[in-house]
Amino acid sequence: MTRRSSSRVPRRLDQPGVWLVVAALLYSSWLLELVLPTGLSFVDSYVSELLADDQPYRWLFRVTDALAACCLVLAARRMRGGLIIASVLVFAAATLADTVLSLDCAASVDALCRYREATGSVSLGHRLHQVTSVLTFGSALAAAAGLERSTRRWHARVVVSLLATTGVLSAVLVNQPGAGLVQRVQLLTVAFGLTLGARASFSAWRSIVEPGRSAGAAPAG
Repeated sequence: MTRRSSSRVPRRLDQPGVWLVVAALLYSSWLLELVLPTGLSFVDSYVSELLADDQPYRWLFRVTDALAACCLVLAARRMRGGLIIASVLVFAAATLADTVLSLDCAASVDALCRYREATGSVSLGHRLHQVTSVLTFGSALAAAAGLERSTRRWHARVVVSLLATTGVLSAVLVNQPGAGLVQRVQLLTVAFGLTLGARASFSAWRSIVEPGRSAGAAPAG
């Protein structure tokens, strides 16, 4: 009896909804900048600058992003829908790549860093970071579109609309004042989308588990 109960606990926790909730929390760790003395602007600095090589809390944000990516991979194992699974896996890979191909410096607050970018004297990782950021956004939008298509919920449509809007604004405001605020709205939208995905996963999980429980509880005749 005890052995049976203890084996059920990990199984209940090992479901897409749980991993998506944990991923959303870890992916939102950038909100710690509200209480940490990062020296970066909430409005103008990109969140990825928190992970830059010259930032004091870089390892905190790199580790939380890497853990979020791992949680997304664990969630994808039991998801349904080819588009959603592929998008989540690309999102996880791009998020992990963001932590590896981190920026050399924070250009929004460092004139020397801006000069290095202008003269092309930054590392390959710094230059490739923009590519991984685009992949992260594109895969998040694709996953949200897949979620909206499968659930037909207005919440999911809001997520798709917000992601598309912030994506356009981000392209217009590249390295301009306000770009950081737009990105932060986008990241909050992604986290909200992950929780919506978790909610849908919990509903699907119950629909699978509860019939089995009902059948198992049938009285013996």
